Amino acid sequence: MVVVSSDVTVQTSDDVVLLRTPGAMDFAPAANLGLSRMEARPVVLLNDDTVLEPHFLEELAQAYTGPGIYQPRILRPDGTIDNTGHLLFFDGFNIARDRGTRVARGAELCGAFSGAAVMFSPEVLAQVGLFDDDFGAYGEDLDLSLRAIRQGFTIQHVPNATVMHHLGATYGRTSSRKVFLVERNRTRAAIRSLPWGAIVSLPATSIFRFGIMGTAALRGRGLGASAGWKGAVAAIVGVAAGTMGAPDALIKRHRDRKQWARDGSAMWRHMRDQAPSLSTLAGVDITPREPHPATDP
Repeated sequence: MVVVSSDVTVQTSDDVVLLRTPGAMDFAPAANLGLSRMEARPVVLLNDDTVLEPHFLEELAQAYTGPGIYQPRILRPDGTIDNTGHLLFFDGFNIARDRGTRVARGAELCGAFSGAAVMFSPEVLAQVGLFDDDFGAYGEDLDLSLRAIRQGFTIQHVPNATVMHHLGATYGRTSSRKVFLVERNRTRAAIRSLPWGAIVSLPATSIFRFGIMGTAALRGRGLGASAGWKGAVAAIVGVAAGTMGAPDALIKRHRDRKQWARDGSAMWRHMRDQAPSLSTLAGVDITPREPHPATDP
């Protein structure tokens, strides 16, 4: 076990290694610091605000069938679901699947994984790489998800492996800073990995999504309801910042292309199969859709 922290105290041993950082560090570089110390074996990554349910590791081990990413079922302290992986909108925006429900999906594919709790096979980390340090916090899991999918890996939900997550313990659930980072990094990840058609359509699809979420927020529903006008401004500024970072994202895209196993058509199918409903975007539909077959998108 590797623990990365600036202030926590743990009893170290041959099985527990503490990597102490000089100060507070964003999620992506902190996670990478720990992941880089792991050997070539399946690795479970956990946020510091998670608590494992009984038999969590045993259930993940039982579900492991080879190269890929495995997504446990993440619960909130009240027993409802935080997420069972993420759905993926056409502009790269990812939204927690099944949040607020108590209905567990079966073992099926996810649009993207949640960085709060996830298991990687060694092949994923060796071939796809670690999180992008430039993302800091939020969206780094989306970026790594899309890069892994491009290289032919799948993200499999493991419903019997459960973990409790104190959502938003660092930045809050809907702070302006979080909204900014989500939109900035979502834009960067989209430019790096989505099909060209989706990239060209980003202004239209993002405006469409903002319209749905904004209308819902005015009615007191959805993710934007508690973010207020400051959150709306933060979202726009975040998209602008992500667009300004397009040259760097395109350089990374060019580098990644040499290892892509899925073409644009396959990525479109993945987004189609994992797209949230409009009512889910608006935050008015918390009932899970019929699950998709657990087949390669």
